[in-house]
Amino acid sequence: MQDSMGLDVVVEEFSAGYGIADLVGGVESKSGQKKRRWMGIAEPLDDWKLWEVLQTLGTRRPKTVADLAEQVPLSVSTLRSKVLPRLVKAGLVERLPNDRMRLKASPPLPVRRIVAVEAKQHRWLDAVRQAYRYTCFAERTYVAIWNGAAANVDRNLLAKLRLGLIGVEPDGAQVLMCAQVVKPRRPKMHRYCSEALYRSSGGVPGTQ
Repeated sequence: MQDSMGLDVVVEEFSAGYGIADLVGGVESKSGQKKRRWMGIAEPLDDWKLWEVLQTLGTRRPKTVADLAEQVPLSVSTLRSKVLPRLVKAGLVERLPNDRMRLKASPPLPVRRIVAVEAKQHRWLDAVRQAYRYTCFAERTYVAIWNGAAANVDRNLLAKLRLGLIGVEPDGAQVLMCAQVVKPRRPKMHRYCSEALYRSSGGVPGTQ
């Protein structure tokens, strides 16, 4: 998968809240990583709580911590003690008077063109159901099935869902049907996946 698709990093069993994808990979964004270093972002932001806040805050209309707690699935205490201090330290969020917070900048993606794969031996319809969930965070998503069972897969269904097909043999795998590029349906999950891949690729170590 990594070589044939031109991916820089691949991880096994990645979860973004929609089941566990067997394989997820991506292409490193050198320009994005360079800009992050220029911004002083010294670690991967691979914590979903950070993206809940970053996607909710705006640069024009500051929000109070109480407002944030009503809009994200996090308590005021979690926001104050764990999430906001980390975002302020990273230079992404600014504290304002009257307990208000403002987004200063949104970090560029460190890894782009995310690909997800759901693998099954024979149960291709189950694989399709699970793979479709990964279009929430991946630009391309594939169903991987043993070559002997690949002929049973409904390719019209795959095309309708914009999924691709990979045939697997004991000594390798081959793309039988290329997945269509889609816009991830959950941007914050896409960003979270990018950050997780960045850490796996050797991104600057950070702490959870």
